[in-house]
Amino acid sequence: MSSDEDRINNLVSEMRILEGALSELSSRQNLLERILVDTNTSIETIKGIDPASSEEVLIPIGARLMLRSSPPKVDKVLVNIGANVVVEKAREDATKFMEGRAKEIEESLVALISQRNHVAQRLESDRRAAQTIINKQGQ
Repeated sequence: MSSDEDRINNLVSEMRILEGALSELSSRQNLLERILVDTNTSIETIKGIDPASSEEVLIPIGARLMLRSSPPKVDKVLVNIGANVVVEKAREDATKFMEGRAKEIEESLVALISQRNHVAQRLESDRRAAQTIINKQGQ
């Protein structure tokens, strides 16, 4: 086997690994984006409910479904803080907690996108290197 063939085989193996990593990172990005939307919806819902109002409100329950309801009591909110542990927090504290969580998710998303872009650049570099070797052999 020639050195060029070895190099192409190595590049192909690396590209397969990089493609798998890119797919996994893209899936994680999609998941974080959905979690961020859900978190921001929760924040807006908490902020948007006026406990003094007697007007009917629409409460999002997921999957683009809403319920008509009289305004719920929102002076206290139940917050899942992780590991299926739920604590009761004042409305303002719950909002701050969720805003902090949203910020953490955004930071994770930025880091993940950066990592995904790095993998994509490496994959493209390997593709160009393999194509260069193939073109050289064809001449």
